[in-house]
Amino acid sequence: MNFNWVGNTDWVNVAGVIATTVALGLSVHFWRRQFRPIVTAMVKTHAGGNTGIAYNLVVLNSGSIPARHVWFEVASPHALNAAIARRDHPAKRDWLACFDRKDLIPVLHNGAQVSCSFGTTERGDGGFWKNEAEFPIRVHYKGWFGTTYIDEMKLRIVDSDTFTGFMWE
Repeated sequence: MNFNWVGNTDWVNVAGVIATTVALGLSVHFWRRQFRPIVTAMVKTHAGGNTGIAYNLVVLNSGSIPARHVWFEVASPHALNAAIARRDHPAKRDWLACFDRKDLIPVLHNGAQVSCSFGTTERGDGGFWKNEAEFPIRVHYKGWFGTTYIDEMKLRIVDSDTFTGFMWE
């Protein structure tokens, strides 16, 4: 039997270089996806009782680097208007100030969270929000190295202390 070891070695070397290049490319790809800020927002119960619930809008950066210039945009003004029970509420402007771009969050460190008051629900739609209302928002922010991110998510107006709506008194 006659083996051409030199030719086989060349193919092994070429295959090794290709595998190493693919592995390096995948590592860089996943590192770039992981090494970034990930900013989310949720409606969280501030205080609740038998007549109503007060809410906060909580913003969290669960990514690995700080986020800069975080601001929110209502993705559907129609859905926002449908979620509001009392359009004439005196605190409406204060509770919707988070959607004003001038009130952006300059820096949100990784692992940090901030919040602001975000309205109330009351029996019979007497509060600012309708109970269980939903509307989409867009979260705009930049990574530390200038990359811009825009993520869309839904805000849901529900008691965050229980996911079923029932709990022990």
